Amino acid sequence: MNNIMKKWHRLGIIGIMAAVLPVSACGVSGPELTEEQNAQVVEYAAGLMLKYDENYHSRLEEEIEEEPAEEPAEPMEQLKEEEPEEAPADVETSEEGTVQESEEEADKSIEEFCGIEGVVISYAGYEAKDVYPEATGDDLVFAMNASAGCKLIVLNFNVQNTGSQDLNLDMLSLGTKFKISLNGASPKYALTTMLENDLASYIGTIPAGGSENLVLICEIPEGEEGSIETVKLFMRNASEEARLTLN
Repeated sequence: MNNIMKKWHRLGIIGIMAAVLPVSACGVSGPELTEEQNAQVVEYAAGLMLKYDENYHSRLEEEIEEEPAEEPAEPMEQLKEEEPEEAPADVETSEEGTVQESEEEADKSIEEFCGIEGVVISYAGYEAKDVYPEATGDDLVFAMNASAGCKLIVLNFNVQNTGSQDLNLDMLSLGTKFKISLNGASPKYALTTMLENDLASYIGTIPAGGSENLVLICEIPEGEEGSIETVKLFMRNASEEARLTLN
């Protein structure tokens, strides 16, 4: 903007000089001036230019003084390190990726967490398998195979109907997610299966006083299945989380 104003002011001075200095163009001649008169005209024009420059710089300085001084920018606050997402109150992860749990939080049974009445679900140990279930007849509908270099770890649960009536159990509708931690490692989701006796998706009827064997399955690198010392189960639904020490 200042450059444009400066350009137009200088054009104005050139116009003044053109009006004062003698010119001859298009057949029109101006009055003849002596050398002394020419020198006076040049001196007058030079004075105008000097006056313009002084006035321009003076006005520019006034504008600069009138403008409020910009406040120095506040130094940027140091970026705070993003705090890691808080783990559940009963779970802490160490630098090695193992799980440390608060002793203040008590275990919660599966039936209590899922809000199922008239049933007791108890852990019945684990098995290491290459294939589950193993073929025992022509009625086998679905079987799981371990990934290359891995073993299936099958957690067995005995689901006992303690009531006097048949129990229609629909675990799928409860939407409970299960995670398994072996030897204190970070918990991983149990494998999703199409097994009829998958604890997470079981739908069936358990007779009064009867029981069903339901399972949860995970994988472990081959060779580590013989060194499992601790097994913990973590449960989660839409409103809460809990854990259960199995072994």
